[in-house]
Amino acid sequence: MINKRVTYMLILFCISFFIHSQNKQVLDGVFAIVGNNVIFHSDIDNQVLQYQSQGNIDDLDVLRKRVSEELFFQKMLLHFAEIDSVEVDYSQVQNTINQRISFFKEQLGSVEKVENYFQKNINELTEELTPIVKDQLVLQKMQFEITKDVLVSPNELNKFVAMNHPDSLPIIDAQYQVAHILKIPDAADFAVEETLSKIESLRNRIINGEDFATMAILYSEDPGSSRNGGAYYNISKGDFVKEFESVAFSLNIDEVSDVFKTEYGYHVAKLIDRKGNKIDIRHILMTPKISTQDMKGAKLFLDSLKNNINQGSVSFVDAAKQFSSDLDSRYNGGLLVNLATNTSFFSLNDLSTTILNQIDSLEEGDITDPIYIKLPNGKEAYRIIKLVSKIDKHVANLTDDYPFLNNYYLSIKKEKKIKEWQMNNINNVFIQASDILLSYDFYKKLFKNE
Repeated sequence: MINKRVTYMLILFCISFFIHSQNKQVLDGVFAIVGNNVIFHSDIDNQVLQYQSQGNIDDLDVLRKRVSEELFFQKMLLHFAEIDSVEVDYSQVQNTINQRISFFKEQLGSVEKVENYFQKNINELTEELTPIVKDQLVLQKMQFEITKDVLVSPNELNKFVAMNHPDSLPIIDAQYQVAHILKIPDAADFAVEETLSKIESLRNRIINGEDFATMAILYSEDPGSSRNGGAYYNISKGDFVKEFESVAFSLNIDEVSDVFKTEYGYHVAKLIDRKGNKIDIRHILMTPKISTQDMKGAKLFLDSLKNNINQGSVSFVDAAKQFSSDLDSRYNGGLLVNLATNTSFFSLNDLSTTILNQIDSLEEGDITDPIYIKLPNGKEAYRIIKLVSKIDKHVANLTDDYPFLNNYYLSIKKEKKIKEWQMNNINNVFIQASDILLSYDFYKKLFKNE
């Protein structure tokens, strides 16, 4: 069953897709023309609907003005991006689309279900998403270029907090620190041998003339590339795990690698092209199958490990370091990192429903029983979760919330920088404004420096 958060994301995705895939007609009504970019009244209507689907309860008039301002700013950015020749790589666009489709495939269950949900096949979906995603990436790049030099010094942050009454500072919701020990079961020897035999056989068929791309489509277990003939384009060092890159960047063009291993399984790769420090490459991935007995063994191991931790024979930190399969957290006591804040603290909204349900009844220091988890790479595992600490709801302060306040003030400074950019450039773009736009305060303020 799809959870509420994913349902919202699907709704938003569908609305956004619907907006961009419709052919605009003159009768639709033009709200504004910004350079070569048009804002239709229906754009605003649909964006308002999108916000309302998220539970936005703003007054409708207030919401329409906010949406109008956002769309106007986006069209300005796209106009100057074209003038400044700001572009994004085709591969970046395709990778972003593939990630989105993979996400919905994971949530809905299969490619066929994704196609049925959107009533389009994957090729049609990809084709119609391409200009949407391209514009989104260009917008991100333009905003980065405008604000990339904006920084916050410790002295600035101290002054900002001192000058603001506590009532005007943000409220921090309850925060949780969560650690886990993940156990990915090892495949049995016979499963490893079977997988090695299969991928060696595929490699031999390729060496003897069979098409690599076709073999990848038929046999590769990498959902991110198999439908694309196993190909990834414009790959830089750091994009993939080091074991994969070590082989990929050592190949000559059209050379087929030996079979090699990464944390994802066993691979064979072929270099398509090399362009400076970037490469285009195909690969086939095959993963040894994990049996029910392997999974039971992982669960029993964590059961025993939890008992040892609770009895004091080993600490959770040491157990994570020694036994956890999660390389990102094992040397950090198993602490999970909130990628949105780059800290180990999570609000209720940041935590997945699965983790929330598991820690809801825990006291600080308590550990769950082993919990089944399916990882993003498709592997199955068990883990035990510890509630390390909980901070109650409070007014943000420099002692407990320095990273949050730093990001908060940085966003304020970036917003100010963007407003300055708009005011400095508003006279350098052709604008045809409707009477409604002319009446909006945000539009009038853009010209106040004249």
